Amino acid sequence: MSFLKEKKVLGFPVWMFSILCAMMIFLGAKDWLLGNMIGALCFAMIIGNLFGVVGDNIPVWKTWCGGGMLFACLAAGALNTFKLIGPNTIKILNTFNGSTGFLDLYILVLITGSVLSVDRKMLVKSFAGYLPTILGGVVCALGLAALVGLVTGVGAVDALTNFAIPVMGGGNGAGIQPMSKMWAAATGGDASVWFASEFAVISIGNLFAVIAAALLVRFGSGKPNFNGEGKLMKGQFDEESSTKTEVKIGPADYATGLALAMFCFILAGLYADHISIINNHMSLGFTIHKYAFMVILVAILNITNILPEEIKAGAHGIQMFFVKYMSFPLMITVGVGTNLADYAKVFVHPGNVLVILATVIGAMAGTWFVGKLFKFYPVESMITAGLCMANGGGSGDVQVLGASKRMELMPYAQISSRIGGAIMLVIASVAFGKLL
Repeated sequence: MSFLKEKKVLGFPVWMFSILCAMMIFLGAKDWLLGNMIGALCFAMIIGNLFGVVGDNIPVWKTWCGGGMLFACLAAGALNTFKLIGPNTIKILNTFNGSTGFLDLYILVLITGSVLSVDRKMLVKSFAGYLPTILGGVVCALGLAALVGLVTGVGAVDALTNFAIPVMGGGNGAGIQPMSKMWAAATGGDASVWFASEFAVISIGNLFAVIAAALLVRFGSGKPNFNGEGKLMKGQFDEESSTKTEVKIGPADYATGLALAMFCFILAGLYADHISIINNHMSLGFTIHKYAFMVILVAILNITNILPEEIKAGAHGIQMFFVKYMSFPLMITVGVGTNLADYAKVFVHPGNVLVILATVIGAMAGTWFVGKLFKFYPVESMITAGLCMANGGGSGDVQVLGASKRMELMPYAQISSRIGGAIMLVIASVAFGKLL
């Protein structure tokens, strides 16, 4: 009884939180949820924290399989798969995450807070070596996948075109959707048929990436030369501790940080849609996502040092608020859009699973070896440059970084998903044209 009185979830006593959970599950099952962002956010916060707390307290799972973050995502998928909540509730949550922009808000806040909190000199050094590290992971992932495809009978060509390239392609909207058109142009087949099968493939790749991220952190625990504890580059601890001064912030600074993050996102979107030469004046077969331009914009603000320290601290403060209180809710809105049956389709053929697993392992191996040349911590380079290439795009970045407790690395994850994803579209265009 003392546990029920003292333990709190989302600030509520356990007994009170249990009542809220029961009511939200009842409303979701009856499809009586308020049909706007208020209903969606309330459901996501309460049920998300329920699943998050459960996942963080399951033995073995909490240590080796991503804890509450992955559990909340899979549990939300189960709500959809087994129709435990009504169709309108699912639609409201999907809309809130998608067109309403909850996922965008979460990512843009993390990008701004993370980039502005890194020492300026270290930021330049880390970005300079990051793209080669990504390319090292791509080469190793494709090579290992082709080799495993030959051994398992899947075939090297199929392993590359139907598994490795889609897995490394940056997710759904910026990855397999444009790839499906390239595939159709090369083969004369139906793009929608290829897309449907590849959605299942990247879902499995994303699952493996999330689990691998959790395992990396577990294996890297207590190894200071292997694990940067959330810092990508060796020496970052010393430079940041020597240059940073403590800044006291209040509610107004949080509001300033949030406003700055949203403004940078809008400005990056404007540049991507109307100004960028690559996106608007060159026919390269791909475009650069606005998240990538946002990372560059915020990095410029940091490097030029034009922002007062209070604004930087406020951006970091609102970032930490979102990481602490909005991560589990986000996993609900991301997970409810998935169907667990998609995972089962791929697991029917063991060779397919092995090729996907080889792709993920290859991405980690390549980024480890190349990252060492630039003095990157292996755990952080494998998670960001490797696993954030092999996951499901923006939502996959959140899951991977959440499982590894590395949310502050979101800017690097976005470079992988966006710029790295654009590179994979070029590779896909060449590969489909030459191999199919």
